[in-house]
Amino acid sequence: MSSTAWAGVAVAGVTAAYALGSRRLSSTPLSSAMAFVGCGILLGPAVLDLVDLERDAAAIVLLLEITLALVLFTDAMTVRRRDLHIGGFLPGRLLGIGLPCRG
Repeated sequence: MSSTAWAGVAVAGVTAAYALGSRRLSSTPLSSAMAFVGCGILLGPAVLDLVDLERDAAAIVLLLEITLALVLFTDAMTVRRRDLHIGGFLPGRLLGIGLPCRG
């Protein structure tokens, strides 16, 4: 099995593990973004080296963009309308910084 296939299996496994344990993790200060970043470090070249950043660059960029869109969407779902009015320009600035730009 190629390393790309192992990387896909690892990503699917991490996602399934998080889905199974998300209810238990909801009562802890660990957010989903923190869990996935930690797993990314674990699966990346720093520790287990299951993902080759040079060879799999296009797939990784696509996965990162999808992940960013999902994180922004789920975070936006938790914002109350009242918080948008009280926060002033802060929500807009945070979204402006987080949105990907293609040039």
